[in-house]
Amino acid sequence: MFDDTFVEELVVRRPTVWTVLVRVGLVLVGVLFTMFGFLIIPYVFPLCLAIVCVLIYFLFRAQYVEYEYAFTNGDLDVDRIAGKRFRKRLVSIPESQIRVMAPYQAEYEPEVRDYQVSRKLDVSPSPRAAGRWFLIYEPYENDFGFLVFQPTEKMQTAMKKYLKDRLKGGPQA
Repeated sequence: MFDDTFVEELVVRRPTVWTVLVRVGLVLVGVLFTMFGFLIIPYVFPLCLAIVCVLIYFLFRAQYVEYEYAFTNGDLDVDRIAGKRFRKRLVSIPESQIRVMAPYQAEYEPEVRDYQVSRKLDVSPSPRAAGRWFLIYEPYENDFGFLVFQPTEKMQTAMKKYLKDRLKGGPQA
């Protein structure tokens, strides 16, 4: 009766070396601030400790990043969720703007050469994650975007229905 397609996925961004260094730096700064507060005004130490712990908690939590892919009737929406709380739409791509989608592998590199990409967005779990795909889209005439993401086979199958021959190396329909 209805032929609507809706596939939603949530991908957790893995911590990078930079993220780990920032967290270590936050803890060190917190310890130094607390010690400094204890040395200057000892009776304010519990307050300093409480403030530092709360700040570190919220700053750690803000570094937790998830990406949500939502594919609805040919349109792909990608949101960034920071700290399991704050959502921001990164890109919304109608099916008509998608030029090519393929696995992010060397054999599909010629597909990219035909396009002058002006913006690149990586919303995969990590740069070395297996199963990453790329998608080239055209939001404005002769202005191409390059999206790297990690769709499951269920999403690939749903996208194949709309992209047809623009999806390379995907599930066989």
